[in-house]
Amino acid sequence: MSFSIPQPYKEQLAAIGEYAQKLGLRAWAVGGAVRDFYLKKNTLDIDLVFDGNQESVAGFCVKKWGGEKKKFSQFGTFRVQLGSGQKMDLVRARKEQYPHPGVLPEVEFSKEMKDDLFRRDFTVNAWCFSILPQSFGKGYDPFGAQKDIDAGLVRILHDQSFLDDPTRMYRAVRFAGRFGWKLAPKTERLLIQAVKEEYPLLLTRERFCREFLKTLEEKRIKEIFMLMEKYDMLKFAWPGLSWNDVLLQAESAPQRIGLLVCLLGPSGENFLKTLHLSKELAAEILGAWKVTQEKMCPLGALSALQKSILQAVLPGLAPAALEPCFIRGGELKNFGLAGRKISGALDRVRKAQWNGEIKNREEAMSFLAK
Repeated sequence: MSFSIPQPYKEQLAAIGEYAQKLGLRAWAVGGAVRDFYLKKNTLDIDLVFDGNQESVAGFCVKKWGGEKKKFSQFGTFRVQLGSGQKMDLVRARKEQYPHPGVLPEVEFSKEMKDDLFRRDFTVNAWCFSILPQSFGKGYDPFGAQKDIDAGLVRILHDQSFLDDPTRMYRAVRFAGRFGWKLAPKTERLLIQAVKEEYPLLLTRERFCREFLKTLEEKRIKEIFMLMEKYDMLKFAWPGLSWNDVLLQAESAPQRIGLLVCLLGPSGENFLKTLHLSKELAAEILGAWKVTQEKMCPLGALSALQKSILQAVLPGLAPAALEPCFIRGGELKNFGLAGRKISGALDRVRKAQWNGEIKNREEAMSFLAK
C-alpha cells in the first residue's frame, strides 16, 4: 500500500528523504508514527531508519528546522528535538538479540528492513514506508500490521517477546487501552503466563518504573488500569495498588503519581521512593503525602501541585485546611510556653485549623488563649 501522509509531516519527511538520497542512503519512517498516520492521528514522535550512517541527516534536520540533537551511543541513535516540540529518532537499521531475559539487547547493524521491523514490540508497530523521492509513501508490511490494526489487535511478533523484554507486557495493555483494542488470543495467553512466571521481576526497578509511569500520561488511563487489574499486573508496581476514580480528576502525570502515593496510605512513602522520580518532584509529592498522614494544616505554603493532589484525595476539606498554620512556633513563647509544650500547642492549632475550628489568625490566637 501507499500512505497518504498529512501536512506538515509530508514536506518534512520528503526533505529528509531527498537529503538521505543525496548521501546514498535508503530511508524509512517506521513504527508508531506509521501506525498513527494510518489511523489519521497526529504524532509528536517520528522514528526514521536508514541503511547507513545517519549522523549527517540529524545535523541536516537541526540546521533546517532548529532545535538540538543528542547521540545515544549504546544503540547508535540520534534524537533530534525540534523547537516545535516534535521529536525524531534517527537510527540505523539493525537486528538485535537478548543475551539474558529482561536486559537490554545486543544490536548489530543490518541492511534488511525486515530485521529492523522484527525487533519491534508488536505487529502494529512493525511496518514502515519509504521517504525517498521516487518511492515516497510506499509501505512495507511483512508482519501484517495493517490487518491487525483493522482488526483492533495487539499481537507480539514471536513467542519469546515478553521474556526478552517484560516492559512489552505493559506496553501491550497501554496500546490496547489507548486505542480500544484487544490482545490477540495467543498474545493474551502468553501475557497471562508471563504474569504467572513473574517476568517483570527480571527488570531493574528503574526500567520497570519508566515504563509503568508512561501509563499515567495516557488519556484513557482508566481503561489501561482495568486491563492491568484484569491481568494482575499492578502487583509488580506495588502491593495493594489499584484503580480509584479520583485519578480521573488529575490533569497531569505528576498529579496522578501524587494521588496514587497518597491513596496507598502509610506505604505511599516507600512506593514513592521506588519510582526514580526527580528529587524535586519526589519531594513535592512527599510533602503532600505527609499532610494526608498528619491530618493537620501545613506549616508552610503548599505548591499548586500539592494542593491539587490533596483536594482530590481529601474532598470536603475545610477552606483553611491547606493554608499555612496561622501561628508560628516562635510566637507561642508569648503564651508562656517552652520546649515540647510549644510543639504540642502548635499541633493543636494545626489540627483545629485542619478541622475548620479555626478560620483565621484572630481565631487562632483566641484558641490558644483558652
